[in-house]
Amino acid sequence: MRRTVGIVDTTMRDGQQCLWATRMSTRAMLPVAEAMDRAGFLAIELMGAVQVDAAVRYLREDPWERLRAIRARVTRTPLQALIRSKCALGFDLQPDDIARLWVERLVRNGIRRFVAFDGLHDLDNLADAMLHAKSLGAYTTGWLTFSHSPVHTDELYVAKARAFIERCQADAVMIEDASGVLTPERAATLVPALKRVIGDRPLGLHSHGLLGLPQRTYLAAVDRGVDNLYTCIPPLADGNAPPNVFTTLNNLRHMGHDCRVDAETLRDVARHFAEVAEREGKPAGAPADFDAASFDHQIPGGVLSNLTAQLKAAGLEHRLPEVLVECGRVRADLGWPIQVTPFAQFIGVQAVLNVIQGDRYAVVPDEVKKYALGHYGKLLSPVDPDVLDRIVARGSPHIPLEPKRPEPALPGLRRRHPGVDDDELLLRHFFDPALLDAMRAGMADDAALSAAGKPLLRLLKEVAARCDRRHVVVQTAGIRLELSM
Repeated sequence: MRRTVGIVDTTMRDGQQCLWATRMSTRAMLPVAEAMDRAGFLAIELMGAVQVDAAVRYLREDPWERLRAIRARVTRTPLQALIRSKCALGFDLQPDDIARLWVERLVRNGIRRFVAFDGLHDLDNLADAMLHAKSLGAYTTGWLTFSHSPVHTDELYVAKARAFIERCQADAVMIEDASGVLTPERAATLVPALKRVIGDRPLGLHSHGLLGLPQRTYLAAVDRGVDNLYTCIPPLADGNAPPNVFTTLNNLRHMGHDCRVDAETLRDVARHFAEVAEREGKPAGAPADFDAASFDHQIPGGVLSNLTAQLKAAGLEHRLPEVLVECGRVRADLGWPIQVTPFAQFIGVQAVLNVIQGDRYAVVPDEVKKYALGHYGKLLSPVDPDVLDRIVARGSPHIPLEPKRPEPALPGLRRRHPGVDDDELLLRHFFDPALLDAMRAGMADDAALSAAGKPLLRLLKEVAARCDRRHVVVQTAGIRLELSM
């Protein structure tokens, strides 16, 4: 049946997170923002907690300035952001007032759509923020994180989709396949089951290319009723990242479906990102071959690339196969948590420690103990009792055996930082002052930021920085500029 399929772009959020360790600068984004706005995407996904953290910690950029700069250039297409559990910008659950403020500041700075997820599918961690976002006029999507396990059945996903609609008043539902393990065969049962329960609300699908499955799965899912798909623009597509937008469009149109995305508009965008990759030595995604072993560990793209890099830095890259096998074992021990942030990171770290130590759970990170004791929410399946005993005995004695509900934090924050605006207040709540000082010291001034989308000004800045050039001529149609230094 011929259908019209919406496309959500996630190049500047998930593509760079999976392939460039979230190190895409605002300067790399701005020159193509207007072209992406014209392309006809259903939404452009821009920001989650990881992007904010990387902007402050590694790029020395103000994430709020990034959002405002993109919003000024993207005027037609809704910008989309993530609500990750009740965490806002951290891993630990935050008080409701902090989670609400995160939503408020995103909306105030230009976000119009949210996708909301909790790795445990514990909607106690999402309902308040999603309802608050709706009260501010935002469009909300409940994110069903897909996984292969004895726990994650079609029946579970149907129940969670119903809860997203009834309890959180979600406008739409989507399947998030962070590990790229959704097969066409499983989509053939899961998609119709979800469509029956969500009614006329849109159903989306967001997969990754780690196993080489998503293009086939996308076609099967559309045939069964999926309404929109998530893609990336190369070179930030395929491999660990979501599928290539050009391949997806070609496949959909070949099968008789309609898409309102203009591929020609995106070719210049792809060229721009390819130039950034070459200039900065960043990798390009490539289609992956099928890897059956990935069904065991299900490590998602961004975590896999970071894990590989960290093992290499420690001279232990040869032990990656052992670590991946151990990831599968740890996941089963812990009751089959989905391999999604932050649990994928917890599993990966615990697996590395188990392999290096040679004694499983001899060393237990605080986050693993907190997960096992329910500090991140209700577990869908219990931890193996013997493993739980080892985790409790060997983990930090300072972690309470019973989770406590976080107390409101905003009143105290406002007392400690009088006169500080709410954007700054959130940054001060989550980041060390030294990091924020370094961010401000490294930030480009407003003139340099506005010049990021102007090639001539950018060229002049780069030329001026090269002290070995004494005479420069820049010539284009109707303009000749000579500089002597």
